[in-house]
Amino acid sequence: MHGCLLAGWPTQVGRKDERGEYRGTRERRFRIFPGSALAKAPPLWLLAGQILDLQKVYGMSCARVEPEWIERAAAHLTKQSWRDPHWSRKRGAVLAFEQVTLFGLTLVEKRTVQFGAQDPALAHAVFVREALVRGEIDCRADCVRANARVLAQAREFEAKQRRSGLVRDENELMAFFAGKLPADISTAAAFDAWYRRAPAAQQAALRWSLDDVLANQPGLRAADFPSTLEFAGHRLKLEYRFVPGDAADGVTLQVPLAFVNAVSAARCDWLVPGLLTDKVAELIRGLPKTLRRNFVPAPDFARAFVEAEVPRDASVASTLAGYLQRVTGVQIGERDFAAIDLPVHLSMRYHVHDEAGKTLAEGRDIDAIRMQWGSAANAAFSRHADVELARDEVAGFDFDEIPQVVTGAGGLAAYPALVDLGDAVALRVFERADEARTAHVAGVERLLRRALRETIKQARRQLPIDRKLALKYAAIASIDALREDINEAALADLLAARDSELRTRASFLRAVAELSRRLFPAAMERLGIVEEILAAYAELLPWLEPPLLGYARANYDDLREQLDALLYPGFVRNVEKSRLAHFPRYLKAMRLRAERLRQDAARDQARMLTVRIYWAEYLKRMASGHANPALAELRWLIEELRVSVFAQELGTAGPVSPKRLAKLIETIR
Repeated sequence: MHGCLLAGWPTQVGRKDERGEYRGTRERRFRIFPGSALAKAPPLWLLAGQILDLQKVYGMSCARVEPEWIERAAAHLTKQSWRDPHWSRKRGAVLAFEQVTLFGLTLVEKRTVQFGAQDPALAHAVFVREALVRGEIDCRADCVRANARVLAQAREFEAKQRRSGLVRDENELMAFFAGKLPADISTAAAFDAWYRRAPAAQQAALRWSLDDVLANQPGLRAADFPSTLEFAGHRLKLEYRFVPGDAADGVTLQVPLAFVNAVSAARCDWLVPGLLTDKVAELIRGLPKTLRRNFVPAPDFARAFVEAEVPRDASVASTLAGYLQRVTGVQIGERDFAAIDLPVHLSMRYHVHDEAGKTLAEGRDIDAIRMQWGSAANAAFSRHADVELARDEVAGFDFDEIPQVVTGAGGLAAYPALVDLGDAVALRVFERADEARTAHVAGVERLLRRALRETIKQARRQLPIDRKLALKYAAIASIDALREDINEAALADLLAARDSELRTRASFLRAVAELSRRLFPAAMERLGIVEEILAAYAELLPWLEPPLLGYARANYDDLREQLDALLYPGFVRNVEKSRLAHFPRYLKAMRLRAERLRQDAARDQARMLTVRIYWAEYLKRMASGHANPALAELRWLIEELRVSVFAQELGTAGPVSPKRLAKLIETIR
């Protein structure tokens, strides 16, 4: 009945607003008459039989209605408008929001409808942009997936070259499809139906080539931007992104958990060839001005460094420092690059994930990632490698052969090695060949020492150390300690001189036989050096006492400090034989200095201050925990400088001067 009334009185309707009034057609406003049955519970929409102006405008004889009834009854009087046309991947169509009004009264505010019937041309344009250009469509037409691959390849070119604008803009890509499919298609279903019936030539016309997508074809070599890097026999995927300011900007190495320990930080520091020149140039530009001015223009030095094809076993900074020093003669070390803050895209980014692809860790510090995930990675690697070779306890070399590499499940490369655990030796598999090599040398040496246990004891007993020699050494350590040190040093010399990466039983047995034969002669050779040292030491001792109490105290303290740094418990074992051979000369130089000190303390003081500058720098760097090999070189150059300053007539082992020491110290910052 209400529908019939609405057909006759379509303009007598109203919608309640927030003030309780009803807004009707043609901007008319009214209230429900107080005597109406609906006055106490006014509905949202109503139909008024009469609308009277009685000082206030009231609706009389009111009935509750729904806007759908009004729209249906007054369809010939309503107006429709549409806004915000957009693509819906879920519904596979271009949609818009429809508004329906009746003489200014809004019946439907925002109803989602398909837009193709309202404006076919605009709907088609939205379909082409969103569905075909952006690929936001689920359909069976294979051209969409093919085009997505081409666009991804083009985006990768942009990311690799780190240049925006290589890919054509959306308007140009939309123009590609103009006239190649019917202009009324705006849904996935319609596109699929047409594509299925279209001739092969029409289907092919919808496929992009790189020329269609790229505005400028970049001159890239595939080798400059590889898609993978190899670790542990597996190729790990590289992804390139050009998003400045984003955490993922640059190159990302996708690392399964099992490979976390297999990734070489040094290898990743070199990034990929296409970015290496930029990285090196930035490192040079970041140097302090006093150094940087020696390497300009930076891009030219960077290109020359990359083209030189230097070994890439160490970090870029370390290798670059060595290269720059060789070609220019300027003293520069790895630490000169330490404070340089490179752009993030010039450091490798790591994305660690589990077997299901779930992200476990992300970042640019692989060592920090290993700290957190190293143990879990090792367990995952062992599961994947599935190598039965591993053993927890190895009493002797009872293997026919320990292979350098084995292939586990899924082609995973694993590197077996003997591991020295202190009290025991184990056989383990490693993710990296270099780690396996280092561990195996130590493990083999431990087994060699076990096999030579009786030979070592016998050599220790047979050393001809007489009472006179024992008395000279007594001020340093015990005679038993001296025997132990000489034998250990001799064995260490022999082990260092041969290949300790033994992997067959036959080579191990040959090594045992050779070491057994050569150990005692080697110990006797080192004993001879010790005898010379202790003889010089005995001659020096009387000269370490000042002639008068308090005379040149600082100078004598300096002499004693030098002696303590040379002859200490364990020096026979800790100092290599070639350096130990110079000790008699160092001690003789000390004796000559002590003799001259008694005659001219002032001159000795001046010379001492010359040397102490460098000794203080050495001690400072030692205290800071430096592991720089140049520190050992500095240590012995200072001893040679002492000989040069205090006893020049004895000669030095090589060129030495304060200037040379100052340059060396500069490299150990």
